[in-house]
Amino acid sequence: MSSTEYLRLYLVTDSSMVPEGLSFEEQVEKALDGGATCVQLREKKLSTRDFIERAKAVHQKCQAKGVPLIINDRIDVALAIDAEGVHVGQDDMPAKKAREILGEKKIIGVSCSTVSEIEEVCEEGIADYVGLGNVYQTNTKKDVKTPNGIGPIGVRKMLHVLQDNSEKYIGSVAIGGINHSNSSKLMYQTAINGRSLDGVAVVSCIMASKEAEKATRKLSECLSTRATWTSDISNDMITTDLDKQINHLVSNKPLIHHITNNVVKNYSANVALSIGASPIMSEFPEEFKDFTTNITNLSLVLNLGTPSVDQMHIFKKALYVYNEDGKHIIFDPVAAGATSPRLESCLELLNSGQFSVIKGNLGEIAAIWRLCSNYKNKNAQNDVLMHGVDSVTTLSKDAIIKIGTEVAIDFRTVVVITGATNYIFNGFSTYKDTGYHFSNMDTLQYTTVPGGHELMGSITGTGCSLGTTIAAFVAAKADGRAQKSVNVYQATVAAVTLYNKCGKAAGNESKSPGTFMTKFLDHLYLETHK
Repeated sequence: MSSTEYLRLYLVTDSSMVPEGLSFEEQVEKALDGGATCVQLREKKLSTRDFIERAKAVHQKCQAKGVPLIINDRIDVALAIDAEGVHVGQDDMPAKKAREILGEKKIIGVSCSTVSEIEEVCEEGIADYVGLGNVYQTNTKKDVKTPNGIGPIGVRKMLHVLQDNSEKYIGSVAIGGINHSNSSKLMYQTAINGRSLDGVAVVSCIMASKEAEKATRKLSECLSTRATWTSDISNDMITTDLDKQINHLVSNKPLIHHITNNVVKNYSANVALSIGASPIMSEFPEEFKDFTTNITNLSLVLNLGTPSVDQMHIFKKALYVYNEDGKHIIFDPVAAGATSPRLESCLELLNSGQFSVIKGNLGEIAAIWRLCSNYKNKNAQNDVLMHGVDSVTTLSKDAIIKIGTEVAIDFRTVVVITGATNYIFNGFSTYKDTGYHFSNMDTLQYTTVPGGHELMGSITGTGCSLGTTIAAFVAAKADGRAQKSVNVYQATVAAVTLYNKCGKAAGNESKSPGTFMTKFLDHLYLETHK
């Protein structure tokens, strides 16, 4: 076993979760049989004598499998049974003191939930690994600093610190709310250039299972499996023309599911129909699974629009279902740079799921940039980015490229920055698949597309319905390749090109917004129905 391989599937015990009729030791043994690579024995209520007896029994089972046993907090217990190591929290014995007592050969892990705590661990250089969390909301720990979890963004921030500030390699496991449904997604979303999690730590999805061996084996398989949506994504590039991509669009008749604001629903639906797609406006979570299961050429447009508590619940349910079934989601962070609550909503959504495309004006994408795990431009925190839904940010081309590149890389997505010149960045091209780590960076692709016409800014919904057009090209796999997978970047470039080409033509024939609306829909239809 390599120096950090033992962290891959890290079981943290909780005797209170063991199902009725099963014993604690039996549950641990089944987890070991299923492939647990490390066990942390955590007992807060047992007497010292009983803790030692339980630790002895568990240690025998771990030794039989060649798996290290880590004792939570209690260094005296670890010494009594000669366990492989200890894990300490921020309120427990300092790692430096633990090392003095245990010696150099024992494993020491430290819980961290903030960047400053990771910085301290790196400065000390004592710990062998860190537990990062809580990642998601969990019932196993109530007294946490971030009740809703630090999310993948928080994990990435701490991985950056480990990568940049540690003289020795310190392993990392994520913990908190991790299970079969989100483990592979978490491994994918937390990878940064040259560094990724060494594993995940879990509690309830094994300890509370009536079939612990099966549950552990399944989780091990999840950690070795690519995140669902990546199987549909290709970075193969071909030379193609827009007409060929439009033919793919129209012939595949995609369905575009919109969760958007009421102001733009009608216009977005008309744009979808004009380009040969079918729109559906649904905020009824009970039917989302039917969409993703029964419809092949399907994408979701998730438009922040007018967020509310209820709407956020709908957004997150859709994210879960679409990610689970590998369907693409286009995210429009409307007015993300206008208010703090809107940006917090974006943070919550970006931590909850994976988007294939993030589309917005410069003010919106610059706001998302502030959420990036390696964002360091603290001087810009108070800059005014937006006036309502309109961007009021003016930046140089180099600055725009920097923002788009960093957002695309961090969130592993295609980024579209709209404006007089549209910038499209391919975050999918930045990583080569190296198993479940996904951590080798390649060269990022980006391109520019000329903007349409100034009248486009005078119509409510022209920005939102670009999301509809992108979703249609992606759902139809209209990248010019005619393959089962889709190059999301090429499909997005085609959508932005068509949309702005039609916008310019309609604007040249119009003198006012009302005429432009009709002309624009006409040109979208004529360009896609030749």
